[in-house]
Amino acid sequence: MGNILEFQDISAGYGRIQILNDLSFTVKEGQVFGVIGPNGSGKTTMFNALLGLIKPSSGRILFDSIDITRTPSNVRCKMGLGRTFQVPKPFENMSLYENVLVAAVHGASNNERFGRELALGILKQTGLYEKRELTAGKLTLLDRKRLEIARALGTAPKLLLLDEVAAGLTDAEVKDIMKLVADLKAAGHSIIWIEHIIETMIGSTDALMCMAEGKCIMVGDPQEVISSEEVQRLYLGVDDNE
Repeated sequence: MGNILEFQDISAGYGRIQILNDLSFTVKEGQVFGVIGPNGSGKTTMFNALLGLIKPSSGRILFDSIDITRTPSNVRCKMGLGRTFQVPKPFENMSLYENVLVAAVHGASNNERFGRELALGILKQTGLYEKRELTAGKLTLLDRKRLEIARALGTAPKLLLLDEVAAGLTDAEVKDIMKLVADLKAAGHSIIWIEHIIETMIGSTDALMCMAEGKCIMVGDPQEVISSEEVQRLYLGVDDNE
C-alpha cells in the first residue's frame, strides 16, 4: 500500500500569522486518516494548504507522488482532491441530482452523459437516490451532510477530505455517517476526516493524528492516540495532577 499524501515540514498561515509549524504526516492509499485537535490547532488550515487555498512558506506537499506545493487549486481538484465543508452550502433551489451533476460535469470535467451516470451512482452510494428529485433546501441536516459528501464524490476524488461531517447530528445519525464512511472505504476511497466526536475517530479511522499549535503532536493507532497523556491534556483537558 503506497502513500496517497505526504506533508513534509509544511509551514503556512494567513498574512503574517503563521498557523502550521513544520507539519509532517503521511496518509496511505485506502486509509481513513482521522484528525483531531483543539480549536485553533490548524486542522482547517491544513486542508486549505492541501487544496492550494493558501501557499506554504516552507515545506512540500506530495499528492499521489507528485509535488503539488505550488499547483493551483483548480488543478488540484482535477487531480483528485475533493472536500466537504463544515457548513453544507448546496444549491438550495436545485434538486439533489442536479447538485451532484454539477460536480460530476464541471468539477471532474466529464461529458454530460457520463456525468449523469456518475451522479445517479453516487446518489445510490450515499443513500439519497430515492430523494434525488427533491430540492436541496428541503433536506434534513443528516441528508444535507450526505449531499455534501455526494457533491464531493462527484469530482471523482482520489483523496476525500471530510470536515466535521458528523457535527450537529444525533447519536443515531452519527452512526449513519460512520456507516457511510465505512462503505466509502470499502469502495476503495482514501479519506482524511477532521472531527471532534471521539466515537467516530475511534470507530472509523485506521490512523489518527492529534494537532496542536499547527504541529503533529502524535499520530498512530486511534485508541493509543486518544489514550495518550499528552493528547488527553491538550485535547480533552484532562490533567493527571488534578
